[in-house]
Amino acid sequence: MVKKDDEVSVSSETKGPLKSFQALMGEGEKFSRDKLYTKAIQSYTEALSLLPIDDDKSTAKDINDRLNGLVARSACYLKTGKNNLALQDAEESLKSNKEFTKGLYQKAEALYAMGEFELALMFYHRGKKLRGDLREFQLGINKAQEAIDNSVGDPNRVKLEASGDLSIFYKNEEKKKQPVGYVRASQKKDTTVQRKPHPPPANPKTTKQLLGDLYEDRCFLDKIVNNSTVTKQNTKSGDAIYQLASDGIDYLDNRTHFWRQQEPLYARSKGSKKPESDDEIYNYIHRELEAIDEQQNMDQFGDARRRAHRLLDFCEKLDENKFPEKQSVLADVYSRLGNAYLELGDYNKALDYHFRDLTIAEKKHYTDRSSRALDNLGRVYARSGQFAQAIQVWERKIPLASSPLEKAWLFHEIGQCHFGLGDYERSKRYGERSYVEAVAVNDPVWQLNAKVLVAHSQAKLRQYREAEQTFEEALTLARDQHDMAAERAIERALKDVRDQIAKGAADSPPDRPETTYEIKIKSDDTIEYSDEDKGAVQLTIYGADGSSGSIDLRNDEKKFDGQSTTLKKKAIDAGKATKLALTCSKIDSWPLDSIEISDSTRKSKQKFLLAQPIDSNTSTIDLYPEGSIVKFPFDTQQQPARKNKPKSAQGATANDANKPAQYLVSVKTGSAMGSGTDAHVFITLNGDKQKITRHQLDVPESGRNAFEKNSKDDFKFTDVDVGQLKTITLEHDNSGAASGWFVDFVEVTVNGKTTKFPVSRWLDADEDDKRISLELEPNKKPGSMAQADKSKNANNVDYEVTVKTGDKRGAGTDANIYLSIYGDKGKIERNQLKEPMEHTVNKFEADATNRFKINGADLGKIQRAHIEHDGTGIGSGWYLDWIEIRDIANKITYKFPVDRWLDRGEGDKRIALDLEPDKKPGQLGAPKTPDTTVSQQSSKAQPKPTTSDSNKKVSYLVSVKTGPEMGSGTDAKVFITLNGDKQKVSRHQLDVPESGRNPFEKNNKDDYKFDEVDVGQLKTIILEHDNSGLASGWFVDFVEVTFNGNTTRFPVGRWLDKDEDDKRISLELEPNKKPASKSNNASKNPNAIEYEVTVTTAKKRGAGTDANVYLSIFGDKAKIEKNQLKETVDRSMNKFESGSVDKFQLYETDVGKIKTIRIEHDGAGMGAGWYVDSIEIRIVPRNEIYKFPIDRWLDSGEGDKRISLDLEPDKKPGQLEAQAKPATSDTNKTQPKSTTSDTNKNNASDPNKQTAYLVTVKTGSALGAGTDANVFITLNGDKQKIARHQLAKPESKRNPYERNSKDDFKFNEVDVGQLKTVILEHDNSAASSGWFVDFVEVTYNGTTTKFPVDRWLDVEEDDKQISLELEPNKKPGSKKTKGGKDAPKTPTPAETDKKPAQAGGSKTPDTSTTQQPAKAQTQPAASDPNKKTAYLVTVKTGSALGAGTDANVFITLNGDKQKIARHQLAKPESKRNPYERNSKDDFKFNEVDVGQLKTVILEHDNSAASSGWFVDFVEVTYNGTTTKFPVDRWLDVEEDDKQISLELEPNKKPGSKKTKGGKDAPKTQGGVQYDVTVTTAKKRGAGTDANVYLSIFGDKDKIERSHLKETVNSSMNLFESGSVDRFSINGVDVGKIQTIRIAHDGTGMGAGWYLDSVEVRHVSRNEISKFPVDRWLDAGEGDKKISLDLEPDKKPGQGKSDDDTSDEENEGNIEDEKVNFDEKQQHKA
Repeated sequence: MVKKDDEVSVSSETKGPLKSFQALMGEGEKFSRDKLYTKAIQSYTEALSLLPIDDDKSTAKDINDRLNGLVARSACYLKTGKNNLALQDAEESLKSNKEFTKGLYQKAEALYAMGEFELALMFYHRGKKLRGDLREFQLGINKAQEAIDNSVGDPNRVKLEASGDLSIFYKNEEKKKQPVGYVRASQKKDTTVQRKPHPPPANPKTTKQLLGDLYEDRCFLDKIVNNSTVTKQNTKSGDAIYQLASDGIDYLDNRTHFWRQQEPLYARSKGSKKPESDDEIYNYIHRELEAIDEQQNMDQFGDARRRAHRLLDFCEKLDENKFPEKQSVLADVYSRLGNAYLELGDYNKALDYHFRDLTIAEKKHYTDRSSRALDNLGRVYARSGQFAQAIQVWERKIPLASSPLEKAWLFHEIGQCHFGLGDYERSKRYGERSYVEAVAVNDPVWQLNAKVLVAHSQAKLRQYREAEQTFEEALTLARDQHDMAAERAIERALKDVRDQIAKGAADSPPDRPETTYEIKIKSDDTIEYSDEDKGAVQLTIYGADGSSGSIDLRNDEKKFDGQSTTLKKKAIDAGKATKLALTCSKIDSWPLDSIEISDSTRKSKQKFLLAQPIDSNTSTIDLYPEGSIVKFPFDTQQQPARKNKPKSAQGATANDANKPAQYLVSVKTGSAMGSGTDAHVFITLNGDKQKITRHQLDVPESGRNAFEKNSKDDFKFTDVDVGQLKTITLEHDNSGAASGWFVDFVEVTVNGKTTKFPVSRWLDADEDDKRISLELEPNKKPGSMAQADKSKNANNVDYEVTVKTGDKRGAGTDANIYLSIYGDKGKIERNQLKEPMEHTVNKFEADATNRFKINGADLGKIQRAHIEHDGTGIGSGWYLDWIEIRDIANKITYKFPVDRWLDRGEGDKRIALDLEPDKKPGQLGAPKTPDTTVSQQSSKAQPKPTTSDSNKKVSYLVSVKTGPEMGSGTDAKVFITLNGDKQKVSRHQLDVPESGRNPFEKNNKDDYKFDEVDVGQLKTIILEHDNSGLASGWFVDFVEVTFNGNTTRFPVGRWLDKDEDDKRISLELEPNKKPASKSNNASKNPNAIEYEVTVTTAKKRGAGTDANVYLSIFGDKAKIEKNQLKETVDRSMNKFESGSVDKFQLYETDVGKIKTIRIEHDGAGMGAGWYVDSIEIRIVPRNEIYKFPIDRWLDSGEGDKRISLDLEPDKKPGQLEAQAKPATSDTNKTQPKSTTSDTNKNNASDPNKQTAYLVTVKTGSALGAGTDANVFITLNGDKQKIARHQLAKPESKRNPYERNSKDDFKFNEVDVGQLKTVILEHDNSAASSGWFVDFVEVTYNGTTTKFPVDRWLDVEEDDKQISLELEPNKKPGSKKTKGGKDAPKTPTPAETDKKPAQAGGSKTPDTSTTQQPAKAQTQPAASDPNKKTAYLVTVKTGSALGAGTDANVFITLNGDKQKIARHQLAKPESKRNPYERNSKDDFKFNEVDVGQLKTVILEHDNSAASSGWFVDFVEVTYNGTTTKFPVDRWLDVEEDDKQISLELEPNKKPGSKKTKGGKDAPKTQGGVQYDVTVTTAKKRGAGTDANVYLSIFGDKDKIERSHLKETVNSSMNLFESGSVDRFSINGVDVGKIQTIRIAHDGTGMGAGWYLDSVEVRHVSRNEISKFPVDRWLDAGEGDKKISLDLEPDKKPGQGKSDDDTSDEENEGNIEDEKVNFDEKQQHKA
């Protein structure tokens, strides 16, 4: 397909081919209607750029289009506050026609918005003179005149004179002299910044009143403008900051002036913050709606949602009699809320609010709003994969579509949905309709989209010849638009179609097997045919694999009469059914109820309902799965009346049957918590004469909201008389945010008779047996299907279980209770005590006795029981008195005394108990006494005084402070639990504060007084809310509890919000201790402790930083690495300012005693340089304080250029001592004490001594050897250490680290003494970070020390390391190939000879002896590596359609002596473009002699739009020998086995890993199925558009780089935030899964991906391997990795035994395992 986005494809932000002017204008109009003004401006600008600028070359139509485009864009500029640009566009539109009324109006509007009221008034008058019929001009005159009067007073009292400043009337003429026109992105502006003074406000108090919250912003901008350090003149950063701040001040001053003129302060009502008059209300709402739109344009959907909820609260309180526009405004707010929830991934709430919008629009007959709501509803359904619902909604929108362009995308999207349901015939027809509309509007993009949809549908229908022709037409359109991606995709599809034609598959029947369908038809009556001879009904089943073909509904060649029946029919297997279609011929009516399909292949059963009634106009009608029918507001669709109703069995005539009757239906909703429903409710009445099907119970007689908790609702309606009522069906559609419903009973009154139907149960998809539909009989309570299943065993017996909860405060529980019973014959395990026999809703309340019936096997004599709860719910602790189990059949009762808490917060913390009959469980830790009787008596005697104490009441004062953050208040219900050492006060509601005002408002402190039991000493409190109300999120500062003369403070300082932080709405708080967020490491690490970090920035000019600051702490037990110092304790927005002291709280692992820390920043931001004064770290539990003085710059432009420092306690940087090493300790042991002390004295004066260093770095000559990353060196001496000195600016002043270059770096630092080792590293920060280093030389104090390297520092090469510790004259080994694969890289004899001396003579004679043969063997090879050989590589690209590639191609040559790694084949000898279809390219180069060529690796980097490549063969010629490597396959992530890298052997064609040994190899060689579940985290921006690949490695085999492309449910949007995507992979049996690799290719706009977890299930063995991830795969986040190797049940980074193993080492180890595995497999072969 052309487009990737599966939503409405009108977005100009989607990269794609050029569009027509009409298409772009239509696109802009749609964005403008949806309040997406920024996107509308982009569309209008793109449209205008398609028109000729010169009027002489323009047609009349071009000129007219240009004028309309300028006016439309001007209006959008006004909406975004860009008044000058709006005025420019308006004036440009008036150039060619001074009487262009739209331009005049737009110019007047722009002038009015700029405060030029007099000029605006003039142009309003001009427009009115030309078009007096337009009301807009008169309204403009009125508002401009009113604004002038507000500014200067009534003109009737002012006498004008001819003198004075009249320059205002010439401003327009001056502007006209300047060249104006529509703005193009390519036009450059003058970058010279003219500085001007910004005087402070003349009257700050007035300005503050006018600006409100923005006044603080103006003061802040004033400070920036006047800060010469930040806005340093004639510097790029300083001028940029000044310009931004100056523009902000100008804007705020203009707004102040504008608002003062529109409505002076003296004219405003005092003491009222809310608008009162209609105009004020309208203006307030209008501003809020625009602000919400702006936030959504900026992707601030959370803020937009909160703001919309606040506006909704305001609008709902308006009196509709005084403000008649209330309903239309509510609809607008609902629409915005729906859009916000859609973008936040909450589809249910999005649907709820869009349905509210639609309800108002339909009720008030707002056509535009109806169209908008239907459009939005379709988007939500389509995005959530509910194609059936999307079709119903969008088909309803078709009559409202106003333009051909809108119809083009609408038909296309409906067709896409039908395609997703397997109805390819319908998708083809809608694609053809879309094409017709796209041609009408001359839009080539939608013509292309439509053609592709039609072609794909034809291919699915096996109409391959027609598909070939349609694809060719689409290919022509793609080429005309220069859309390479579309062209490539179409070429591939065309190739597949032609392959099918070549195989003879064109127009052949589907090659799918047949299956038997059981079709159960439920109908209220027979079919009424209009032509008995020609009438017929045929059924088609659509599924995941296509259609079943037409099924004739008849039995034994008889015409189908439409009565309820069950048919068995053979048809083509359609896969899992998605919808049905009935083709009706010559039918007047058919009261069909439903069709149920049973599939013999899948052993599944599915019920389908009609989307609309069947009547004489019906030819084809769809039936969708139960629960997929969309119920629209005010729909009253009923079956058409029958013409000739025959007499019933009772002899009633048709007239009798149609006789209407009055019905009264009363529904009683239960009193259980959350028992009400927001879903749509329906009732079906089944009588002995007639049936009323699915009548919606919509608006009750009371007019109030229906089906609320504990309410009884009456519904009256008139319908046919059903006769004697037999059964009713009560159901809801599970829609709405809270759809679960507890019903007490239903009463139906008709013909003076009332029939009662008891219910007393949940209709909830999450409760009981999950049913949302019940068939009820009169005076008979329905049974639970879950219970019915259990009672099927005839040998089962009934047990009656009685549970007595203790009579104590807080004894009850909301947790789920489970009982297991063990007898001498059997057992019943973990039976949930869910539905008591007395049908009470609240079970296990204090002092309650609940009875339950359990049906199970005959256990014989009961020996023991096990009672437990799951700890869920707010108050889960439970005081259980006793349990009694009665064996009903054998009439035996067993009693189990308990009398204790099952509570994690009480006693022994247990929530499960094993019980024996008549034996009380022992309390853990209770002292054993010889005389049990005595101990029991004493315990009984004690409670009496305690009981009287426990009832003692004390007065409590609870003070709650809500934070000052935006939207910090809550509308939810708030509760507090007080836990003391004596008692507990559970969930006391904080309802009405002492002030009597609305509680929990932003920045308010609320006091609550109440009397309750004395809890004793207060240990903890639990603060919570119930998440009710529209704006429930709450930011709390602190809570104070005062009683018995003591006040205890509980700091909070965080959100209680389902959408913020760790999503918690309940917190347990300790006195004077701020709670940790579960989202931080405190929850991940149970051993985490609190650290308090204080960072002091020096009080110097420009000392502060805007960069991100990181702290690492290294102790004697553990380490904390790179923790970002992000949020201060006081939540200050500006951290690390000059002279500031910032405090941070960390909850991390206990590092023990702190040895060193590392402080660093990332250099980001305008002013990244930072002067740090000191850091102090306090380990809170031990109160240990460590101080680290610094007093220096961390600035890449100051001093030694370092932005990272290693620090020791109480030592300034530069005073670091040498690390403890064996050599040092030996020296200390052998030296006399006096010498040691003298040495220490000398060293004490050395640290500040500066020495000149020269560091020389030689970059290798390998292809791509240079790096753009930041490079650092650490020098470790026997006296001192220089940590991570950045090597940034070489002496040559040129760009460092280029291929084959040598760079010198000079600096002065402390004398490290004798140099032991150096650490060379880079930060992998650039696009080309990989680096091949030859050697490093360090010269100081007259001595040069050489450190050979000769290897890559690259996360993609060798052992993936980018940091190396080097020893003098010793080449580092590769961790990847220790002692094995890279044996030829062993040290030369010269290096080997030096090893004993370097080791201090510690090598044994045996060791040196064993090394001698190696010396002799490696000596000849030592000269080989530098020998250069001429290579000729010939690559033949295949002749397949689209075989060529534009990607970068690389070859690796593996010989028996050497290896040439990833040599790029870039410039062929022919100088032409390489790798074109059917071409042969030669590449010559000189490189080391690899010896005998064993294998080559051919690969490309998939970097271009057309990357897929078909290769015929590769030939390598060198030393007079040519070796041929056949390929004959695709290297393409979309083809075959998705590989873009192949290892080739001479004269051996590679097999596809997808089809080893042939195409059907997986089927014949033990191919198995793996189900893969990928969960994307629910975070903002967590989803990815990149291509995702999975490799699976087991102990027997492996599956490599499988593209996770198509989900099991054919979802169109993969890897969205919060989504769970399921895939099926067929491949070899890998055995027990050892590791997997998950990776993406980084393509797409939002490639970064936050992955939560991966689960792999071996289907046949049902083995499940879980791989937790919980991290970013993002080239711009964290460690920049987009590929991870994972082990089962281990998060990345959790090594098996060595905690200090780095990620790079882990990857290397995993890579070793895979290499060894491959070698083993080759050895076996």
